[in-house]
Parts: sequence; C-alpha cells; structure tokens
Amino acid sequence: MKKVLSGLAITTLLGSYAYAADMRVKAPPPPPPPMYSWTGCYIGGNVGWAEVEARVTINGFRDFGRSANGIAGGGQIGCDYQFASNWVIGVQAMFDATSIDASRVSVLFPANTFNAKVRGFGTIAGRLGYTITPAFLLYSKFGWGAYKTDLTLNNTVTGVEIANASRTQSGFDLGVGGEWMFAPNWSLWIEWDHIFAQDKSFFFPNLGVGGTTADIRRDFDKVLVGINWRFGNAAVRAAY
Repeated sequence: MKKVLSGLAITTLLGSYAYAADMRVKAPPPPPPPMYSWTGCYIGGNVGWAEVEARVTINGFRDFGRSANGIAGGGQIGCDYQFASNWVIGVQAMFDATSIDASRVSVLFPANTFNAKVRGFGTIAGRLGYTITPAFLLYSKFGWGAYKTDLTLNNTVTGVEIANASRTQSGFDLGVGGEWMFAPNWSLWIEWDHIFAQDKSFFFPNLGVGGTTADIRRDFDKVLVGINWRFGNAAVRAAY
C-alpha cells in the first residue's frame, strides 16, 4: 500500500512540474505613457528672416517705397503655465540682430540717396496656446516690438554723406507659431510675427532750402525658427 501511495505522489509531483514548465513566462507590463507639462521657464536661440517695408514722404509729398530683407538671429527667454489640461499661457522676451541694409535714390531729390540699416529688434509679448497633442503646442502672441534704424543721406554721385540720424521705431507685435517638445527639457519652434511700427520723422538740415523733413512709415515682418532649453517643471515625466 505504501508503495502505491509513494508512486501516486511521485506521479503528481512530476505532473505539476511538467505543467509549470509548459507555462509561458509573462512579460512585464509596458511603462506608462509619458505625460508632458509645459509649465516652467526656458531660454534659447533662434535664426531666420526679417523684412522691412518703408514708405517715405518728404515735406508732405510721397517720395518712394522700398522693401528690404535680411538674416536675423538672436535669443529668447520666457515662462509658461499650463492650465485646464490643454491651455498654455506665458510671457516671452526676444532680442535679435539683423543684416537688413538698403539704399534708394530719392525721387524728389535725385541727387541724393537714402541708405537705411536695421541693426536689430526686440519684442516682449504674451503667449496663449493650445496643445494639439501633449507634445505639440500651437500658440498666438501679442505684445510690443521695437527696432532701431540708422538712416544716412548721401550724394548720389560722390557717395559723400550729407546727414545721418538714428531712430527707434516701435509698435504692437502680433504673431502665431508652433512648438514641439521633442525630448525632456528641449523644444523646437517656428513662428511669424508682424510689428506695426509707428511713423517716425527725420530732419535733414542740408537737404533743400531750410532743411527737409522725411516721414517714414514702416512695417516689420519676421519668420524665425528656434530651440529652447526648458527648466523648472517643464520636463517630461511619467504618468502614474
């Protein structure tokens, strides 16, 4: 009897071992999907294109219009706050240099040539965005922009400088863009902005009898791409 019971026990143990050996080992569950937060601050750089369109009026008479463009590059700094799941609000400051340089012979005074150089621009604006996906943000921005212009008046034939002046023109800044958080603490962006600059007057005492006043109306456009390094609470974190 004992031999029979021992045989049954051994058979049961061997069957349990064979069943356990046939069971597949379960893979560990996949990690939770990443959760993106846009809350935090950032600093970065940018490069792109800028264009200025100028319309010049001399002593109340339309003289000429001219547009010029060039390379722009600089940096930006700002902070964002994400709320109501998909909305992001923030503030940003941007400073760039440009290579815009243009000359135009005066229609009313053809013996003279105007030369204008835009040295750089700066903007400070608020941003309001919506996350289309957790890692991609579409946004608009509204604020104030300014840029500096160095204007010279030269003799058309000899190139001798007759007069010069510098002015800072400013106005509302309006733009739209998109930003992609491609890695923890890093994002790429592209945007278009328009600065509605105020008109400025330049007085040239050596032009005409008793001097001449040139009124310049300008519009400023820029398209920039950039990269941001984000810090604070803006890194990618795991969802629990």
